[in-house]
Amino acid sequence: MKNFLDIDEQIELNNKVLDFYYSSYQKTQSKISILVLIYSVIAIYILQIIKYPFETFSDSNLVSIIIYTILLLGFIGLLSISIRNTYLLLKPIDVAYLHYPKHYYTEIKSQYEKSLNTKNEDILNAYIKATYLHELEKAVKHNSYLFEIKSKYYDFAFKSALAAVLTYLLCTGFVIFKDEKPKDFNLKNYKEIILEVDSLNSNNNKSIIMTDKKETPKQDSDKVKVDPDKVIKTEPKMIRENFSKTEKRDSSNSNNSDKKNE
Repeated sequence: MKNFLDIDEQIELNNKVLDFYYSSYQKTQSKISILVLIYSVIAIYILQIIKYPFETFSDSNLVSIIIYTILLLGFIGLLSISIRNTYLLLKPIDVAYLHYPKHYYTEIKSQYEKSLNTKNEDILNAYIKATYLHELEKAVKHNSYLFEIKSKYYDFAFKSALAAVLTYLLCTGFVIFKDEKPKDFNLKNYKEIILEVDSLNSNNNKSIIMTDKKETPKQDSDKVKVDPDKVIKTEPKMIRENFSKTEKRDSSNSNNSDKKNE
């Protein structure tokens, strides 16, 4: 059991927690690549999405224009929230680091020698530990807050980016599958088309009949006769698996093969 009232144990524990926050903060910053990937996907059709209502305003009906405008405004709002939180995530901020070790056993030591007016190493060592622990606790407190706030920025940026992707896909559907007027199909020469289809069908039927006539079945005399007594009988390869059923089958097969060999 750790003694939490012992200063050495407190220093060790705070050092571990500080290292954890250092590494966690770096991992949070490295997640920016996921957001960049989402933004790059959005950038594919973003110009077409913005230009769409201006290009098709006169051709589209009022309901589709209202729906698309709502989706477009939602997309722009969510994307703006995501970009803002991404900026706050990447914004430089003060990270607490400890002083170099020599600072404690030289500068802090000389200060204690003057203030306490003593050269006793045990007393000086106790006070230097207390100074180091105090600085360590300050760094842990500051970096824990830093890790929490950066994690919130990433969480908001990621969730709003996913929501923006949803509205982006809906807006893209309007752009890709926009209403087009059906093409006129002229049926003035429908009789000629029917005649051509009939002629094609008749030609296909004739070709099938000709191919059937050309193919002659092979005679049984051409086939090689196999003597069943001369056929080499092989057993399938059994691989044991981690299932009880297969093990039972394998054991039964092995027993059968042993009986045959006997």
